[in-house]
Amino acid sequence: MKNNFFLEHKKGLLIGGGALFVIIIIFFVVFFIVPSFGGDVYGNRLDGIKSHKISNSNINEIIETVKDNEGVKEITYNREGRILNFIITFEDGYNIDSAKNVANKVIEKISEKNLKYYDVQIYLDSKSNGFPTIGYHSKGSENILWSYVGDSNES
Repeated sequence: MKNNFFLEHKKGLLIGGGALFVIIIIFFVVFFIVPSFGGDVYGNRLDGIKSHKISNSNINEIIETVKDNEGVKEITYNREGRILNFIITFEDGYNIDSAKNVANKVIEKISEKNLKYYDVQIYLDSKSNGFPTIGYHSKGSENILWSYVGDSNES
């Protein structure tokens, strides 16, 4: 008797099962996929960024100040959310301690108000010993923390 029910209503059961499957797919798309489009990538992490603008003239001043140091080949800047990234490339043979002193000039040119809002990453690069090195100034902190990221010299 059960086999006859399925055989007699085969077409209706296929249509009903297909409709149920389509409803589940529509539900999944509407509630899980659509909300992810159009939202801010950073969520609410950029709240207040309009009152902490870093002007192009300020960035240009930082770049010129760094470029004025002997041994600096190039400096580039990029902002990602609340992180200011600077990459400073030095000539071969440049001393790492001198490079860190040059990097400190980046922090000196950013206002206290903005240093409490933004994190600053400074990448120092050269073909000299001790490079590449990354400096990280966390928002609100006093100093740059340095990390050597080059190849290990241990054998």
